[in-house]
Amino acid sequence: MATPLALLMVEDSDMDAELVMLCLRRADFDVRMMRVETDEEMRLAMASGTWDVILSDYNLPHFNTNEALALLKESGLDLPFIVVSAELGESAAVALMKAGAHDYVMKDNLARLPLAIKREMSEAAQRRAHRLAVEALRESEERWSFALEGAGYGVSDWNIKTGQVLYSSCWASMHGYDNHEIAPTVDGGMDLVHPDELPLVRQALSDYFAGAMSRYHSEHRILCKNGSWKWVIDRGMIVSHDEHGAGTRMICTHVDISERKQAEEELRLLNEQLELRVEERTRELRRAMSQIIESEKLASLGVLVAGVSHELNTPIGNMLLAASSLAEKLKEVAGLIDTGKMTRSGLVHALDECAGVSQLIVRSGGRASELIDSFKRVSVDQTSQRRRQFDVRIAVQDSINALGGVITRAGVMVDNCVPQGVMMDSFPGHLEQIINNLIMNSLTHGFDGVQGKRINIRAQSNAGVIELEYADNGIGIAPALQHKVFEPFYTTRLGQGGSGLGLYIVHNLVQGIFKGSIRLDSEIDQGVRLFFCFPAVTPKTS
Repeated sequence: MATPLALLMVEDSDMDAELVMLCLRRADFDVRMMRVETDEEMRLAMASGTWDVILSDYNLPHFNTNEALALLKESGLDLPFIVVSAELGESAAVALMKAGAHDYVMKDNLARLPLAIKREMSEAAQRRAHRLAVEALRESEERWSFALEGAGYGVSDWNIKTGQVLYSSCWASMHGYDNHEIAPTVDGGMDLVHPDELPLVRQALSDYFAGAMSRYHSEHRILCKNGSWKWVIDRGMIVSHDEHGAGTRMICTHVDISERKQAEEELRLLNEQLELRVEERTRELRRAMSQIIESEKLASLGVLVAGVSHELNTPIGNMLLAASSLAEKLKEVAGLIDTGKMTRSGLVHALDECAGVSQLIVRSGGRASELIDSFKRVSVDQTSQRRRQFDVRIAVQDSINALGGVITRAGVMVDNCVPQGVMMDSFPGHLEQIINNLIMNSLTHGFDGVQGKRINIRAQSNAGVIELEYADNGIGIAPALQHKVFEPFYTTRLGQGGSGLGLYIVHNLVQGIFKGSIRLDSEIDQGVRLFFCFPAVTPKTS
């Protein structure tokens, strides 16, 4: 396809103009041409049309090449200007090239003209593209510069090769300086960095240049003109490189973050105060919980005392009744002997009665002694929390004996199904407290409207682990409530004798003392089953 060409020709010869047109058409140019002969005609032509090339004869009667070049410069247009002349000496050609002409072609060698035009048009296009790119870059830099400055961001433009840095007006005014008061170098900015952060800033720059950071980033303090320090954050990156890939220019933004730092400091102080308050409240809560738990322990011992007292009343009452009966019988025998009315058969009968009463006294005394021993073990273990080896069955039975009166009045049958010989090296008082709390929880909450009330306690030793199961046949616990039963102060009998600490204490003792676990299994009207696992030898705490 023919190459379009808008040609402005400064020429006074019609014949020479036709020769040029013929040459260009042969070179596949689609030429649109205007010929001018005076400066005024050239002015009008450049003002009214768009041209690709200007061809000019060297010397016209009323116009010459130098004047044409001057008009082109005056217009500000970047157009290829080629001199086409029949008479042009070498010195004149050099002078024209210096004056701004792009090339010259002799009229007797017009074959070179198409190549010269193509070359100059290509170079002109490249110049226009370069100008557009430069202009776009300038406008872009102005836009982001205005945007950053308008947002209160300072900007620094670092020429890495020369070490020169341009600090923006916002950068300087942010710290109370005028532009001329900050040396336009890297050290000019570094000299204002707080000594404590200066090594960190240099390290951040070093890391960025070494490729350890995708962008340069640093938070530090800058010395203000009034002597105060202002926290800033610097972010930047290299925006241009040389032919070897080395950075040549780096742009950084500079933002005042003093308010944020102040807020962070205030938040830190507030957090410290809150932590102190939480610690203080936690200590107070722990003290309160300790007091409550101790009260629960005392209340539990009170229940034990009441139960043992009730249980002791029966054998002791029997002993008193039998002793008084024995005394009256002996008095009767002594009277018959004094009056001589005692027969052999009467004496034998009296002795048999006395023997029977004596056996009743011995049995009642043994029962009372057994109850007292159980209570002593329970009370001593729970108050002293002493560690020793013990039989789990005996510890469970001691708890059942100590609560015998309460259990009897509630009409509950408690079966101790733990075999003998299940031994533990631990704290029997804590285990007894667990059993006491479980039984009392069942008696308080588990048997409303239930017939044939029963509690079963089983345990076995398996590979150094004690597996204990507690089960009752009571009303059970709804699944939706089961996650709450081990929480402190949760009770369905608030204000009716329930403290909500029974199972919470059980949970704490199992995990805190015995280093074990507890699992609850229950359904409505299906009773409660609690499964415990803890080491047969409780780990010693440091």
